[in-house]
Amino acid sequence: MKKSAIKAFTLIELLVVVAIIGILAAVGVVSFGGFTGSAKTNATKSNHAAAIKSISAEIKKCEIQGGNLSLKTTAGSSTVANVPCSGTSTATLATNFIAHLNNEGFKNPYNTSDGAFIATGTAVGQTVITSAVAKTIKLETRYYESDGVTVKTDTATITDER
Repeated sequence: MKKSAIKAFTLIELLVVVAIIGILAAVGVVSFGGFTGSAKTNATKSNHAAAIKSISAEIKKCEIQGGNLSLKTTAGSSTVANVPCSGTSTATLATNFIAHLNNEGFKNPYNTSDGAFIATGTAVGQTVITSAVAKTIKLETRYYESDGVTVKTDTATITDER
């Protein structure tokens, strides 16, 4: 009777493969964490820039056309508030923009259960929209630096020329 040769991996070979996979997984998790951190920072900056463009455009539209602004009051629907261009204070307009932008679907990248825009607060990933000075809307956005610890603030001011 002839004995056939059995071909299989040895225990040592299997342990080496498992160790290599473990090392690769550990390196991948660390770099993936860095990618998600920078993605949240970029999303926050993008929300800030989009708010500036949207608010500036709507104020210009009021200045040129007059009439009413149609701003969303309910998320995911076509329900709008007709905010009069004349007679509406800059502070009221800022409050309406907060609701409108949040109802457009903007979210805080660091905590997606929160909207991206608020009237007061210091939460990272949110933009505070206020009107403390007459005829001026101020946007202040906080986000983490690339180190994931240091908080940076971007500020913009929009002049209400209506």
